[in-house]
Amino acid sequence: MDETAWLVIPARGGSVGVPRKNLRLLGGRPLITHAIECALGVTEPRHVVVITDDHEISHVADSAGATVIFEDTPTPGHETLDTKILRNLPKLQEMGARDDDIVATMQPTSPMLRSGTVEEVLRTLRAAPLGSAITVTEDRHLRWGVGPDGSPTPMFAERVNRQQLPPTYKETGGVVAARLGRILQIGTRIIEPVQLVPLTDAESIDIDDFADLYAAQHHKTRMRIALRADAAPHLGMGHVYRALAIALELARHDVRIYLSEEHRLGQEFFASKPFDTRTVRDDADFIDQLVDFNPTLVLLDVLDTSIDLVQGLRRACADAKIVTFEDRGPGAAAADLHVAEFISNTSVPPERTISGIGNSLMAPVFETMTEPAEFHPAPEHVLVLFGGTDPSGLAERALRALDRASFTGSVTVVRGLGASRIDYRSEHYDLEILTDVRYMPDVIQRADFAFTSAGRTVIELAALGVPSICMAQNAKELTHTHATEESGVQMLGLGSSTDDSVIDEALDRMLRDEGYRRKLRVNALASVAGRSNHRTLTRILSSVGLDRFPNL
Repeated sequence: MDETAWLVIPARGGSVGVPRKNLRLLGGRPLITHAIECALGVTEPRHVVVITDDHEISHVADSAGATVIFEDTPTPGHETLDTKILRNLPKLQEMGARDDDIVATMQPTSPMLRSGTVEEVLRTLRAAPLGSAITVTEDRHLRWGVGPDGSPTPMFAERVNRQQLPPTYKETGGVVAARLGRILQIGTRIIEPVQLVPLTDAESIDIDDFADLYAAQHHKTRMRIALRADAAPHLGMGHVYRALAIALELARHDVRIYLSEEHRLGQEFFASKPFDTRTVRDDADFIDQLVDFNPTLVLLDVLDTSIDLVQGLRRACADAKIVTFEDRGPGAAAADLHVAEFISNTSVPPERTISGIGNSLMAPVFETMTEPAEFHPAPEHVLVLFGGTDPSGLAERALRALDRASFTGSVTVVRGLGASRIDYRSEHYDLEILTDVRYMPDVIQRADFAFTSAGRTVIELAALGVPSICMAQNAKELTHTHATEESGVQMLGLGSSTDDSVIDEALDRMLRDEGYRRKLRVNALASVAGRSNHRTLTRILSSVGLDRFPNL
């Protein structure tokens, strides 16, 4: 008759460090159910045995599919696990366990154990049947002991990098396996020869305090997130900047960023970023790549999505939630949520829309810069920002307007990755042209006002209280809802259709009307008050039912 593996989970009711520890919710389920589920992936329910002195644990274990041995007498605080197992082996024998059967104890406080790991422990023991097999984790450190006289004593031969130390291991307690007869004979579960089964850092987590619980929560609630975005001269850089903000905020999850093979600008932007980026030929290729990844969440920041794309994602990733951004396409109405920082799509019901620049997502560097730009009664410094590409050449038009106004302060122009070079010399003001700016808030904070297009830069300026004169790069930007005085913006319309006289008039008001500029500054700061990437993404995740602990 073949041997049987009995997976025994001892779970007492009392716990001091984490009260009700074995019943604490982890990933939405009681802690002990994770060990039971793992064990049920290895053997049949009657061989998964929970030993407990707690009625609630007994009920939860029974509901989860385990067999329960209930102890009427509470477990003494000083009792070792060896003693508990030895005391209950006769009960296992009454249930049909034999001397040659394997008894593998599994801690309910090791919720990250996988069924495959337990099977590996059993295979290891079968290869050395007289001893025991235990789970361990590598633990190389420069360690010190204390000598008989109380003085510190190094436990290493020489100081070297940790990776160069001889391998050492510590027990995780996750699984300890030996044969029933040998445990009874020797009086312990740890029997020579001992075989070690190393675990990953995640699997080795043992819940002893709340810090351990939070670490396990992290692993249990990690999502697989697919983020689709692009950058190109006709698309601008806003989509990849928002994608970066999302990826950074959700970095504890498994995030993959998918970029178009055709649009190299997005690939260049993410080349130096610490994220897993992939390229796709088209929507069909994107969907095919997601089949194996099986994402929990798909985020689409590609302007106007098609119904075919969203429906294709539904078929390939049936359980995934789909969120679109700034989407006027028919796919937005088929998604689970539409996030519209500065557009309107009336085809999406309000209950599936998060809107307004108060819910915008910005580069994280703007979240640590808390001081707004200083207000000067007379403007001294003007900033010219027309996105990462400036396809309409609006920056140079702004520079000429400043010369026509005989502005004598200083002007900074910032050019993005996709923008052409500017070769301009002013007759009146000091001109600085910057590329590849590493810390944009510092540049914006020096400005009294700015020229900008109607994209994400408006929100960044508002965050630091910098009023702006705005010209849209294209017809799409012209429909953006955030380029208004309520957001600190003097909107002139479509840049390519705006006459120089209109630019001159707006500039003259910004230079001469201190009260108007001060009003725009107040409006700008108020429009994004309380905004944060964490708040926005928490709201997004909650709206699609992914408000797991911790949210981000």
